Amino acid sequence: MQGDKGKEFLPLVSKPWFFMTWVIRFFAVLLLLVMFLVILALPAIIGGQLLWFIIVGVLYYPVLGFLLYRFFLYQKKIRKRIIKKIVVDDKGVHYERADGTIDEVLYCNLKEYSFSDQYDVGVSPRNKQYMLKVNDGGHIADVDFDGMDAGYSYYFTNLSALRRRYIQGIVYFRPDLRINPFVFDVYYINPVDFTFDWKTYWSTLLKVGGVLALLTLGSAFLLYKLVS
Repeated sequence: MQGDKGKEFLPLVSKPWFFMTWVIRFFAVLLLLVMFLVILALPAIIGGQLLWFIIVGVLYYPVLGFLLYRFFLYQKKIRKRIIKKIVVDDKGVHYERADGTIDEVLYCNLKEYSFSDQYDVGVSPRNKQYMLKVNDGGHIADVDFDGMDAGYSYYFTNLSALRRRYIQGIVYFRPDLRINPFVFDVYYINPVDFTFDWKTYWSTLLKVGGVLALLTLGSAFLLYKLVS
């Protein structure tokens, strides 16, 4: 039965959008350049007088040079770990990195929790977003499909579809695992056919937009009363 599902479960590969990738890279480099120029000119901005600028510069610029050196070493290190491709298949999710290594979160390695009141697959908040959380071989792991990791080198257009396919794989190949229903809600996944639930998405968006509009109008009205 699982073999039949494996044949039906075709691999899904990440699709990079090279135009957006280069746009993001351009503005990232531009932002770093502006920050570097501001940091470089900081002693002159604060000091004002030439003597004070020289005294501060003698201590400031060597430290700045050391920090920049450490920053470039860090960038060189993570450039080797950037993710070039993501594949979700009947085995799990595979992250192909620039140095040739592959990180995986396989279905067969997912474990159940020993507590009966705890779900085996859930979500955890990070940077105002939700990350898919699993028990990978006894270790809690966040399965990243949001591109939040600094190691991402490309802008992928189908990260949401990759996440849905991975969750679908858990349902197909690991029916013993208990998935928190909130997982389907927070990612707007139809639990029947694992498509994106546009109806719920737009309904939620309109509700949030309506609340924000009411708060804005209420604040504007209150401000108008206070001024008048």
